[in-house]
Amino acid sequence: MFGGFPFHEFMSGHQTHGGSDSPNEVENDRFYELLGVDKTISCAEIKKKYRVLAKTKHPDKGGDPKLFAELTHAAEILSDPDKRKVYDKYGENGINQGRSAHDHEPQDLFDLLSGRAQRGRPQGERKSPDTTHKLSVTLSELYHGVTKNLSINRNRVCIECKGQGGSKVNICSECKGRGNVTKLIQLGPGMYTQSSGPCDECRGMGKSIDPRYKCKKCKGARVFTEKKIIEVLVDKGCPNHHKYVFYGESDEEPEMRPGDFIVIIIEEEHPVFKRKNADLAMEYTISLKEALTGYKIKIDHLDGVKIVEGAIGDIVKPGDIRTIEELGMPLMKTPYKFGNLFIHLDVEFPLPQSLPASTVEGLITALPGDESMAPSDGALKTIPYDKAHITENSTAIHSDYKEDDEEDPRLAGGARRVQCSGTIF
Repeated sequence: MFGGFPFHEFMSGHQTHGGSDSPNEVENDRFYELLGVDKTISCAEIKKKYRVLAKTKHPDKGGDPKLFAELTHAAEILSDPDKRKVYDKYGENGINQGRSAHDHEPQDLFDLLSGRAQRGRPQGERKSPDTTHKLSVTLSELYHGVTKNLSINRNRVCIECKGQGGSKVNICSECKGRGNVTKLIQLGPGMYTQSSGPCDECRGMGKSIDPRYKCKKCKGARVFTEKKIIEVLVDKGCPNHHKYVFYGESDEEPEMRPGDFIVIIIEEEHPVFKRKNADLAMEYTISLKEALTGYKIKIDHLDGVKIVEGAIGDIVKPGDIRTIEELGMPLMKTPYKFGNLFIHLDVEFPLPQSLPASTVEGLITALPGDESMAPSDGALKTIPYDKAHITENSTAIHSDYKEDDEEDPRLAGGARRVQCSGTIF
């Protein structure tokens, strides 16, 4: 009935390749061999192993950049439970093809034709809610990487009663095991409404436990509180608000998969540096002399004290920005690469009347520009600016203007007065 290609492959129950009945072998050992770990090791232990290897394999320590990139990629895959399942099942090809751990092999032809084949991911069992925790980390810790231990209290299914709450469990007679009941609520004379909510008798569990047979460990609650230490390995260059997911480490409920414990990294404000992605920015003030003749800056960097000097002949204007390459934050995925540091320079000028006449004459001779004009008796003199000089700040004068404004016919009928929005005023 279904003779010939392509039906013979489905009828045989599995696909054949080159006349061989054995399935293709999956190469899923290389990443484990790169890191030098066994396949039974946990995801957290893989992260620890990667940190140990980075101390000697990092390019800054004389390691090969290509090899270190492969180690980083292998650790990234094997430390993620979902990606690790894909690698164990399909190898590197599965990772490159973007396959999921829930993908299924081709099914029988009759399942496909009858519609019994599964489509998409299976429903699976329900999952308990996830728990999030915000972890504050300093910029220095994000630069170097740090390990933080969190102590949490979580619910685990009671192992004594296996989540039943007792040795004698009955279906709740009030809700008939549904856990929810529908109540009729009177709003007024002849007016009613229905409301659905958890059953008060069984507290929404759908089951009732005879008090005489309640579990001694969980007291009928079906779960007990457990203390757990979560070790958070914060990577070098970890960005702000990055999430570390610890799968199945949150609360657990009967007949449900445990939720995930999610740690959100919160970067603390630094007194000197501002961060944007992998770049850092800071402000620094130099003197007018340094701006004209050259400057040398001592910076207390996250990686230690750094001495920075300007290029020969560099003239700095107030507000200029200078860039120092690869003095920013390390990149999280490739921590041997760095962002840049930007220095916003301000220039501090001498105070008024602080320069001797001889120094002024020397500046006039040395600096370029037109020759200064000779003093004149009729020239108007300027004075240093002060906010008190603004006319509106003088109460007596301002009141005069206010009266004029009230009598001004141009402002009648709701006309608006235009106000200056300049920085001086």
